[in-house]
Amino acid sequence: MSVESVGKNTVPKQGDSGSVFDAALNGAWKNEWTRREAARDQAKASGNEALAQHFQNELDVLKLMMPEGVPSDTTPPLAGASESEPSKSSVLDTAPPLPTSKSLPTPSNAVAERPKDVPTGNTLNFTNERDTPMTIVFTANAGQPLVPSVTLKPGETLAQSFPEGWSGNFRSSTGDGVNATLGEVAFNGGADGKQTFYDVSYIEGNNARMTIEPSSGGPVSGTLKDIVSGAPDSIKARDEHGNVYGLKKTTNAQVINDSVVSYYRAAVGDGEGYVVPKDDASTLGSNSNSLNVRIA
Repeated sequence: MSVESVGKNTVPKQGDSGSVFDAALNGAWKNEWTRREAARDQAKASGNEALAQHFQNELDVLKLMMPEGVPSDTTPPLAGASESEPSKSSVLDTAPPLPTSKSLPTPSNAVAERPKDVPTGNTLNFTNERDTPMTIVFTANAGQPLVPSVTLKPGETLAQSFPEGWSGNFRSSTGDGVNATLGEVAFNGGADGKQTFYDVSYIEGNNARMTIEPSSGGPVSGTLKDIVSGAPDSIKARDEHGNVYGLKKTTNAQVINDSVVSYYRAAVGDGEGYVVPKDDASTLGSNSNSLNVRIA
């Protein structure tokens, strides 16, 4: 298996549905897993440890994003664990530290400045750039501790901390909850257990402008541009009163909506956010465990 073959698009075509769609999608993810395993082993055999680490990071992301699509007889190396050490999952199953939040001092120009006095450890630093209060709702991945929602005042910056190895997503509760911009994060990943993976996903729709980037600086996922106003009416999301609050999902009833995908892809560049499940290049990584999240 050549390294060049990794990452080729194998998304099921529009029109596949039900169990056929699920089987095709799971098969596609398994193929991607196999390709990356082969590429990692090939790089390792050739002595290119940096490239091998790259493909191992991608395997970690695949397992987090769609564990049911990973071959059942395959167990990727756990980040930072040796044969004599317990895995991170077993540590989390014993009493993980409760996540805490802390309101940070909000300067008059908080929208333009990075948060100050950020706590140590796994942290997301949220800034509400709207002129109304905002509630952030967290959804933990299977086996991860629950994190209670937090509410930010207009212009407020708040730091939310997370247990070791936590992964999941978060969203603003704006709109009717059916279509929502998702922020996704996985702490303490990679072969060394020191990588943080993150992205903004539009697969479930759009109800807020959002960006995520490392507090120390680095690649930015998402956009703060207004991508709703100029969208076709047919793809706009409306609440129960008919008011537009965002954009629809890119998938509906297990079928990829090409018209919605095309609009998102034109508005959000490659690598800037997930538009379809196979946007692997949109998963960004950093060695920082503190990320800034701006929501407008």
